[in-house]
Amino acid sequence: MNLDFNMLRVWTTDDTKQERRRPPALGRGFTLVELLVVIAIIGVLVGLLLPAVQAAREAARRMQCSNNCKQVGLALHNYESALRRFPPGMRFINGGTPIDAVGTAWVSLLPFLEQSNAANTISSSIPWYLQNSAAAQIIEAVYLCPSDTLEPIHSYPFIGALGLPVGDKFATCSYGMNLGVNDAISFSPGFRPRPVTAFSGVFAFHSATQIGHITDGTSNTFAVGEAASGFDMCEGIGCKTPMANIPTGEKKSAHGWLVGGANPSSLFAGGFRYSGGFASSVEQINKSPVTDSFYDVAKINNNTPSWQGGPHRAPNFRSFHTGGANFAFCDGSVQYLSQSIDLPTFQALSTIQGGEVVSIP
Repeated sequence: MNLDFNMLRVWTTDDTKQERRRPPALGRGFTLVELLVVIAIIGVLVGLLLPAVQAAREAARRMQCSNNCKQVGLALHNYESALRRFPPGMRFINGGTPIDAVGTAWVSLLPFLEQSNAANTISSSIPWYLQNSAAAQIIEAVYLCPSDTLEPIHSYPFIGALGLPVGDKFATCSYGMNLGVNDAISFSPGFRPRPVTAFSGVFAFHSATQIGHITDGTSNTFAVGEAASGFDMCEGIGCKTPMANIPTGEKKSAHGWLVGGANPSSLFAGGFRYSGGFASSVEQINKSPVTDSFYDVAKINNNTPSWQGGPHRAPNFRSFHTGGANFAFCDGSVQYLSQSIDLPTFQALSTIQGGEVVSIP
């Protein structure tokens, strides 16, 4: 067989040129249906993961809040070791009036907390409303739960309207001093502490609770619990309707570590509403709206609790955590108590001399 190599060479060259002129093959793309399916799958995954991420973040916030309570519990013990008693719930100027408080137990604890920025800025010889405004706005991280919804420094228009040297802005506090089942905001005559009864908690005006006074046992009595700033408030024990039309007062629970306390009747009459730094076990954990505070200055020596007809009241313990709140016990431990805890059991854990036989659920 005879082959024409010249023809073969020509054919091969032309064929190669044609192959080079062909455009490269393009990759196959997604169809619209496939793209929609992928987007739907991503949406489902995000929907499944988002609650888990939020739960993880809340778990971290709750752990930080528990650590805050631990630090407060240690500071309480350091204070007690130095002065042989826990700090008073509120201290007042000698010879002053029922609104001349120097500050709360939170102020007393400042020197016993590590890395406190405000410990050397508060004067113990002048009332809260004459303190330096910059000091009142120092954010103490240990007093602030990261789950709270209120801003770290809160402005109180009604206090601002009074034109006080301290101003109207106060660093927020997330924890409440335990009054026990007796929610009376009161003194004995002569500005002396109210009597200690089976209903008493660790704190009160001018209280001086010692370890030996806690006959129910330090591991069965809490000193401090969460009193979150940011809840809607209502007026009076057992209230259920959030406050409305309070132009000069607070509609949400709020208190600062400096002022704390409760709302005196003189400010209440002017339209001011306030939750305050005390809390009681009269009502269940996480009752919402939160009960406001009130103490009748004209009946400052009436030590009767609200549920026995007394004129005063304090808010309930509460948190933005799921299902309960953190509490610092008198032995320095921290316990997370469920909001569904039996109320008599919760009340027994809040009193220092109730004589109840109870254990933490």
